[in-house]
Amino acid sequence: MSLPVPQRARPSYASACALAAAALLLFVLHATPALARQDGQHVVKLERIEFKGLERVKQEEALEKSGLKTGQSVSIDELDAVANRLLQSGLFKSLDYSIKGTTDKAVVTFTVAEQTWAMPVAFDNFVWFTDEELRDAIRRRVPAFDGTAPEGGNVTEQIKQALQDLLRERKIEGTVHYDFSEDPSTHKVEHLFGVKGSGLRVCKVNYQGARALSEELLVQKSGGIFDNDYSRAFVLGFVESNLVPLYGERGYLRASFGPPKAKPESTDECEKGLAVSMQVDEGSIYVWDKAAWEGTQALTAQELDAALGMRAREVANVAKIEKGLASVRRVLGRKGYLNARVQAAREFDDTNRTVAYRFRVEEGAQYRMGDLFIEGLSEADANNIRGRWAILHGDVYDDGYPDQFLKKNILEFQRESLRAGRPLPPMKIEGKAVPDPSKHVVNVTLVFKPDPTPPKPPTP
Repeated sequence: MSLPVPQRARPSYASACALAAAALLLFVLHATPALARQDGQHVVKLERIEFKGLERVKQEEALEKSGLKTGQSVSIDELDAVANRLLQSGLFKSLDYSIKGTTDKAVVTFTVAEQTWAMPVAFDNFVWFTDEELRDAIRRRVPAFDGTAPEGGNVTEQIKQALQDLLRERKIEGTVHYDFSEDPSTHKVEHLFGVKGSGLRVCKVNYQGARALSEELLVQKSGGIFDNDYSRAFVLGFVESNLVPLYGERGYLRASFGPPKAKPESTDECEKGLAVSMQVDEGSIYVWDKAAWEGTQALTAQELDAALGMRAREVANVAKIEKGLASVRRVLGRKGYLNARVQAAREFDDTNRTVAYRFRVEEGAQYRMGDLFIEGLSEADANNIRGRWAILHGDVYDDGYPDQFLKKNILEFQRESLRAGRPLPPMKIEGKAVPDPSKHVVNVTLVFKPDPTPPKPPTP
């Protein structure tokens, strides 16, 4: 006799194991006393298995992950385990299931919400394969793979296993490892997979398309790449930090390097060696047009331009511009804006090969002078020093004044003491300026310490 199986609705399986016991209470089996058993042990025969909510994941892949087959007899506990296994696959972020029909003709329906696949997957040092070969190997285990993966879940573990299987098939040494990384060329986060233990070293580097800078110079500046285990991510980061600035100093503001290509090229001097080549797109040289300033009230545009130090039609040297911005921050610091930040955006005129910078200044809070502490001197000498300190309590703090005071005013104090016939012992002087963010004041401490190896005494 076939008995009706009422619909069984399952709560979301965000934590399937924890909910399984509670969910059993929701199921009431309308059966004869002879068949009345614990809910979780009730067995049904599956006539059909359905999935609702699938978008990226194919029905066949979801069915394969479930391990279920039509005609199979399963208990409720076993279906709970299937639901948990589907969640652990990493393909779904939530899942419900229900059962309809009769004990010998049951239909189980899984209603799912898929994970969002948006984070790129990158391959670091699989030099034996093309990226497409790697993607094909991953699809054999993860059919939904399209070059991206969910940010969370265990899809990355499945990708790792697929790549390890590929190495094993080709009899290649090494262990696949996974990292959550940032691409230095795009500054986007990505899933990064690489091989450890391959022993591959970079023996040769070639830069194709180098003209403004000689390839010899670029190779000379690439010492950090040679004789290290190859890593595409490391090479990209090295180039971004060490070679791109060389172009920036010469006004090639859009210079870029393509992804490195590596191939085995062993020699007697370099066993298990690799030859790495990169395409250089130098672009054009740009000259300075102007700066536009926004967000500052403390300084005029003319004062900011003077601090920046760039002149019209000179080569747009990135290093000089960065140095000029440091000068701008120092000038703002002398107005009490110790935490000023400057954000830059570039506007290119490709017709005239000029670049204009738009600077957004965030001045932050203005700091004032707090207390002045002097340590290591007699009370009379300490009061003498205090009398020379020009910034009074409550005045706008000048971030450059302490260094100026130590270089000029302390030297005058030492000379006057010497002329008065009471030379000070050799001293080492340290200045400590400590901002108090809660009160927006700066407390300064001048510490005078005996110096066992002093310079020559000042001339009277």
